[in-house]
Amino acid sequence: RGDRGDARRALASALPIGPDAIVNLPVEDFNAALGRARLSGPELALARDIRRRGKNKVAAQKCRRRKLEAIAGLQEELGRLGRERERLLRARGQAERALGTLRRDLAVVSAQVLGALKDGDGHPLPPELRPAPQAGLGLESPGLG
Repeated sequence: RGDRGDARRALASALPIGPDAIVNLPVEDFNAALGRARLSGPELALARDIRRRGKNKVAAQKCRRRKLEAIAGLQEELGRLGRERERLLRARGQAERALGTLRRDLAVVSAQVLGALKDGDGHPLPPELRPAPQAGLGLESPGLG
């Protein structure tokens, strides 16, 4: 059964309205056409059955179309998010490399500054008397997380 089956059934029972009109007419026009046609009970049931199945078919087609559109939209979003992820991973790598460079530079400068400290007589301070490097600069942790 289907559209062709409905068309054959409509022709066999001599419905005055074709299956396309039965499905596509506005409900008021459909009911008016049925009232004018003076159909028997089985003919009326057939016309309503054809309309119901036709409307259901159209609704199913729309549903499938919307589902495909939703899938296409999700695929686009997935591609966009993948590109964003790659961009962020590259930025993170650059930030980690820059942080490593800053840590090395800080270690060099700290060693130079601490090595240049002198006691009151102008003699270099022995390492055990030098102050510890200051914490809290945000450069102590080994990674970004």
